[in-house]
Amino acid sequence: MRRKFKNEHILGGIILTGLFIILIIAIGILWIFPKFMKQRIYKKMTDALSHKEYAELDQILDSFWCTFSYKPYNREFMRLTSYTMQGDRKKIEEQYESMFQKLRMSKKQKVPLAKRAFYFYLETSQFGKAQEMLSICKEDPNQNEYHVMQMMYDILAEKKSNHIQEIKKNLDQLKTQKDAFTKEANRVRIGVYEFLIGLQYHYLHNTKTSHSYLESALKHCHHTPYEPMIQEMLRQ
Repeated sequence: MRRKFKNEHILGGIILTGLFIILIIAIGILWIFPKFMKQRIYKKMTDALSHKEYAELDQILDSFWCTFSYKPYNREFMRLTSYTMQGDRKKIEEQYESMFQKLRMSKKQKVPLAKRAFYFYLETSQFGKAQEMLSICKEDPNQNEYHVMQMMYDILAEKKSNHIQEIKKNLDQLKTQKDAFTKEANRVRIGVYEFLIGLQYHYLHNTKTSHSYLESALKHCHHTPYEPMIQEMLRQ
């Protein structure tokens, strides 16, 4: 009897040990597999974007594994990026409206989205919506960026001309940087500053100075949403 009890005790210990090992393996799989799938899905999405395979990207974003791996905000932000790359204004507008109306967002998520929407609405002359986005961006901890956005709204929407000296100072500082004209982002910023200065001189009826800044801005804002706006101004 003792031997039988001992054998049963050993067998029970082996079974418990086996179950414990299986449990550890299962936990490991449940922890590692989602991470693996998330990385795999991310690579698929970025590959589709880089190859401009937008229909395929939509299928990935709506797939089970993407829904399982990524939160709605991240998926819809990627969809917004796709529409932006396609230059589809209607889809971009619908996506902004959908995201602000349907998604629950933290301040950390809402402010960056509002910034992006602000520039889109400003560039498409939807000033009422741009103002709504600007009011959201008041909560941005980066108040320097918010100040620049406020100046852009003043100039483009309200046609104010009281920011010439400040923007000239920003422009001069930017031009002193080593990569001012070689780095695309800085080159475009230079063009935007020149555009904003040119606009303000236009409001002041100083056509000669206005055209001088706008012609320079046109070179630096080539292939950007500002290019047609600058061209329109130069035709006036």
